[in-house]
Amino acid sequence: MMHFITRLTALFGAFVRSIQGTASIEATLLLPVFIMGGMTLADVGFAGQGRMQLDQALRAGAQVSMINVNDVDQIEEATLAALGITESGVLGPDGLCQDGKICISVSSTCQCTAGVSAVCTSLCPGTDETPSAFVNITARRRHAGIVLGDREVSSQITVQTR
Repeated sequence: MMHFITRLTALFGAFVRSIQGTASIEATLLLPVFIMGGMTLADVGFAGQGRMQLDQALRAGAQVSMINVNDVDQIEEATLAALGITESGVLGPDGLCQDGKICISVSSTCQCTAGVSAVCTSLCPGTDETPSAFVNITARRRHAGIVLGDREVSSQITVQTR
């Protein structure tokens, strides 16, 4: 019996000192970390691609706003057409756009010098200057991430039209 215990202790000591299989154990421990890192990187990449598509569509809407300043519907249609869709989505109760839709909003503002808000149809108070007119176009899209969860990807452009 004593010989068996001595032999078992020697085998256990040899096993502990052995470096065979160390690489496979390290790979087993680190592989999930690398997989999660890769999935997160892909998630961020797809969100970035979606943002670039929104940027491109907003530039198309900005070009239309320079030609036809007052037609908000035409600006929205041009922005949606650049994305290859015909209908804008609606923001849900969670503040995110509907799944598979892109939410577009177009608004106009006017400012006098020094950034003071003004009414677009009248002159700046205290001066006889016409206020500068701006068209703000915002696009939002829901990004259903693999690791990062549901997020909003959005882009905005402001065009000075006057």
